[in-house]
Amino acid sequence: MRSTLNVLTILAAGLLILGGWRIYDDARQEDRLIESTRLAKDRIHAEIRLRSALSGALVSRTGWSRNVDPTWFNPLPRNAWFSSSGQPWMEIAPESAGRRQNPREICITNPTQATWWFNPTSGALRARVPELTSGRATQALYDLVNQ
Repeated sequence: MRSTLNVLTILAAGLLILGGWRIYDDARQEDRLIESTRLAKDRIHAEIRLRSALSGALVSRTGWSRNVDPTWFNPLPRNAWFSSSGQPWMEIAPESAGRRQNPREICITNPTQATWWFNPTSGALRARVPELTSGRATQALYDLVNQ
């Protein structure tokens, strides 16, 4: 009887450790996705700043490049949550967006949305995030990635 209780206790402890490890590993994976996307965003924005400053560049009235050409990059910086090559890469905000700092849609809800958003009037570059279980959780992830 005593050995059965010991075996059950060891099994329960093992399951708790395994569950805890799984939660820890999932959190680390999300941290890696956030950091990878932040680095890609920084790389894109640095290239936009450089191309905006070049002589003869087509820039907005505020001095930012009007377009972001994927051929500027080798390899193309990717938003870590979205790996589909068929998905649009960059959405350029129209002039009517004014000095808007964030896109109207911060998350991707369909495959026709671009993973990155750039406003040539304000110079704002943002990464879109996957839609999570609640609007608050989605907004929190968006803020973490784009801070």
